[in-house]
Amino acid sequence: MVPFPMQRFDSNSDFIGLDCLALPENFSGAAYYVYHLAKNLLESPRRFSFAIFCTPKHAPLFSSLLKTSDKMVSVPIKNRAQKIFFYEFQLKSLLIKENVKVFYATHYICPPKSSRYFLINTFHDMGFLLYPQYYPFIKKLYFGRRMKTFLARADRIVAISHSTAAAISRLFPGSASKISVIHSGADHLLAHKTFERFWQQPSLAGKTFQRFYSTTPYILAVNTFERRKNFPFIIRVFNYLKRKYKIGHKLLLIGQPANGLKAAKAEVENSPFKPDITIAHAVSIEELIFYYRHCDFFMNASAYEGFGFTPFEAINFGCPAFLFKNNAISELLGDHLYIFDHLDAEKWAEFIKSEIDNHFQNKILRDAIEHLTWQNTTESVLSLFEKRIPSEEPNLV
Repeated sequence: MVPFPMQRFDSNSDFIGLDCLALPENFSGAAYYVYHLAKNLLESPRRFSFAIFCTPKHAPLFSSLLKTSDKMVSVPIKNRAQKIFFYEFQLKSLLIKENVKVFYATHYICPPKSSRYFLINTFHDMGFLLYPQYYPFIKKLYFGRRMKTFLARADRIVAISHSTAAAISRLFPGSASKISVIHSGADHLLAHKTFERFWQQPSLAGKTFQRFYSTTPYILAVNTFERRKNFPFIIRVFNYLKRKYKIGHKLLLIGQPANGLKAAKAEVENSPFKPDITIAHAVSIEELIFYYRHCDFFMNASAYEGFGFTPFEAINFGCPAFLFKNNAISELLGDHLYIFDHLDAEKWAEFIKSEIDNHFQNKILRDAIEHLTWQNTTESVLSLFEKRIPSEEPNLV
């Protein structure tokens, strides 16, 4: 692995920059990574100051967490094109102006290299290149062409899983020596303190939804409605359970709209059990926690993930979780009865019914992911900063 070069760092005037510009209008997996990492870094004991780079809308998420020596750098970005232009042509000079000596990019895109700062860039997955069929044309075109550039610019690369690191090494072997693997935390909902008032749209479900599902057994699936998340498959498993085994459950699907929503809705329309299926796109954090706590069981059939929060969120709340063995699940959970290496809906339904009858005694336990905490993630990221910044100023006399 490439060693970290050390450089002079004045704790009174120099900063580590945290990139929170990637935060979107509505939160999903990558946004949770950016927010919770920044939050935990700001709250951590540390000997250096942070500069938070974010839009004015998201500034309230972090303002109360800043220490006296920290600062907020607010950037009024209004759309994706403006964001790309800013990263490419304006961010470099702003980092130099703000005395940023280490910049932690959190979501692929990063500014050009400079001798004035050390650049750490986070890569969540290589799905744009490995599975282009799952992504919108514009995204796979842009990242397909720019991924090599963003990897080359980074002085250090953080991959959020070993499978992502392996994919980077295979596709871009010249970047392999710069990679550090740091898993995301998965315990954020267990220690939830509301931040949704700053960004969350009004719930489409509401308390009526809570009352309904508190008295009706239901199956839960939570994910962005992307093609790779395989929501139509989950609906087909539900159809088998209803038709063949006559279960009394309903199905609740929660997630932000994306390029797989149309197919999911079509599957619902074709289901003979359509009245028992509900799709919700915006639920509050409190509601989401409620659904995890009260569902009968959880399903996830995502074909590919860099990490994938929702299965681990479900397991943390004690949900029996039936999962497809994608790369991240295989890496972080290994083999288990509740993890399937196929997408045969009838076989999923048969096994799930047997576990319903068995009261889910074989479910994946929270102990399996107890190491996936934001504290561990934060400590690992802090160690990258410590390796970059000397503990004492050199004697220049």
